[in-house]
Amino acid sequence: MCSHRYQSGTAAARSQVGFTLIEVMIAVAIVGILAMVTVPNYLQWNARYQLKQGTTELAGSLTLARMAAMNRNLAVTVTLALVSGRVNVDFGGALAPIVLPQGIVGFTGGPTVQFTRQGLSGSSVNVPLTLVSQHGTVYSLVITPAGKVNWCARASCP
Repeated sequence: MCSHRYQSGTAAARSQVGFTLIEVMIAVAIVGILAMVTVPNYLQWNARYQLKQGTTELAGSLTLARMAAMNRNLAVTVTLALVSGRVNVDFGGALAPIVLPQGIVGFTGGPTVQFTRQGLSGSSVNVPLTLVSQHGTVYSLVITPAGKVNWCARASCP
């Protein structure tokens, strides 16, 4: 009996496995180009996300402060302050103070907002507040004379 093994190719072709240096360099270059394109977009997306999160958190907390004023039959003063590059919000003891996300680096508008015992804003006109992200994106909130809090993803709400 004679047995023969089937061998395909030469011995040199069978011993070479893996990638060539050129193939690895091309793959690294492609990954580098993709990283250069995606990192700035990710940073902008993250800044917008933090701004939206902070704006909705502030709007919800202002609504809670209004409800606390009505339920406890007392005036509630909300104060915004910039401390160490972070926006702090104090509710005058009606609610626990909050610190907005670190992506929010500033605000404009009245540093104080007051809600009367009836839940009104204490002002005869809309009270605007704007929050600014570290990339310059601006979201705004408006407190109506009736005390309702609205926010929008623009520099000024309608």
